[in-house]
Amino acid sequence: MTLSLVEAAGANFRTDEESDKLNTEFMNRLGMRKRYLPARLAIARSLAVIAPPSAPPDEADPGKSIKGDTLFGTGTTLSVWLALIFERAGEADMDVKKLISLVGAHWRRGLQLLDKEWEQAERDVARFVKRIVDVADLPTSGKGTALAGTGTNASTYSTGRLTIPIGEVAEDVSTKEKITWEMNGPGGSPHSAIMGGVGSGKTRTAVAMLKSIHEKADVPFIAFDFKGDLGTDASGKGYHLDRVFGARILEPPREPIPLDVLSMQSPDDIDIAEAASRFRESFGRLKGSRLGDKQRTALHEAASSALAVHETCELHHIGDALVDLYEDREWKEDGAIATIKEICRFPLFEPQFDPASFFQQSWIIRLPPNVAEDSRTIVVNLVLDALDQYLNSLTDADQSEDGSRGLRIICMIDEAHQILGTKLPSLSNLIRMSRSKGGAIMMISQSPDDFSGEDDDFLSEMGLVAAFATNAPPKNATRILGKGANLTALQTGQCLAKRRGDQSAKRIKAWE
Repeated sequence: MTLSLVEAAGANFRTDEESDKLNTEFMNRLGMRKRYLPARLAIARSLAVIAPPSAPPDEADPGKSIKGDTLFGTGTTLSVWLALIFERAGEADMDVKKLISLVGAHWRRGLQLLDKEWEQAERDVARFVKRIVDVADLPTSGKGTALAGTGTNASTYSTGRLTIPIGEVAEDVSTKEKITWEMNGPGGSPHSAIMGGVGSGKTRTAVAMLKSIHEKADVPFIAFDFKGDLGTDASGKGYHLDRVFGARILEPPREPIPLDVLSMQSPDDIDIAEAASRFRESFGRLKGSRLGDKQRTALHEAASSALAVHETCELHHIGDALVDLYEDREWKEDGAIATIKEICRFPLFEPQFDPASFFQQSWIIRLPPNVAEDSRTIVVNLVLDALDQYLNSLTDADQSEDGSRGLRIICMIDEAHQILGTKLPSLSNLIRMSRSKGGAIMMISQSPDDFSGEDDDFLSEMGLVAAFATNAPPKNATRILGKGANLTALQTGQCLAKRRGDQSAKRIKAWE
């Protein structure tokens, strides 16, 4: 490390002017007499988020400075602060200029997070402090370089009721009334399905709703992006959800997903057998696997063997075990072997984070058409399975006094028809059972027909169903949205939306 403690202690740290005003506001809110106290709180709050903070805009005016030995203290105290900042940045070498910039970015982001939590706590100091204590539960050691909550009591990221406009305009076509959705209200469901033909604005509407959710609660977010437009692309285009949520964009196999996707609660025989069964079910959903009774038994044996031998089991370990089993029994290679070789051809996963660490961050997983279909399917299946196992291992998410259920994660599946029809048990479990655990599933698809191949009636579990213009048969539209629903007559920007408890769907202007 080229930076000395003396240099850090003597450096002048500052954030931007607007954030500095918020820093002063927090002094008043919390009865603090020193500027460095809310600054320390803000930096610590930002360090609880694994994603790197964004720097203030270039045109932003600088705020007042605080000297390093005042902001962080000296000696051991200063060393601990620097160690935390360096570890979160993932760098062992940093100069003063870079440190000043990084601290300013953490300071700025931390104040923004604290301000949201202040509003969510209804400006009550006691509730605010409880919220901060809950967040402070996050940094226990995870795998790799991760610091995140583990165990059965992960933090809940929202308090109070989340009232979400349905789209950018969210206006009843007939009455001009503003139409909102009580996403996490008592007796409701936080899951949603938005459907529509190409160019209908279904993704645009979903993005507007996600941004509204983020404005009210800093909830982790994971998205499966089959078109590649949810984040920011190389030309600067896209819906920029990576910037909104501070999400990291992954595009396997070029950038493997850093999740220990085969992680187990414990290495005992029952957990191994259950994990092997879950993998077999996910693998069996691949088109080329063609699992008969013999292949199903062999795959379970191979997965069990690999999971028992390898503390951190990866796909290629199961693949090697299956190949060895076939050779030992002198079986000819079949579709199961060909498929597992195909999905092990490229590194789709890299086990840097355990599920608790991974799912308390935000990610956009790009799976464009150039990625092999089997690779796309196994990525979605295994990540959803890991999310299902993680959420259902937790205690119920916190509830507000009004009965609103807090959120722990939002999972968005864009172009969901890509996986609907595979009858994946984990997706069904997430939709049926994750509400009490703080999960929210948002599915974006082209037509009500896409849901007809599922064993479960997913749409009956949704808190909100919205459909833009499609050529779906009237009977499917009627089944989902009620008698008289006609999706072919909708004008540009309009959808039919039905919330849980509504007697009939409303015609809404979602965007213009």
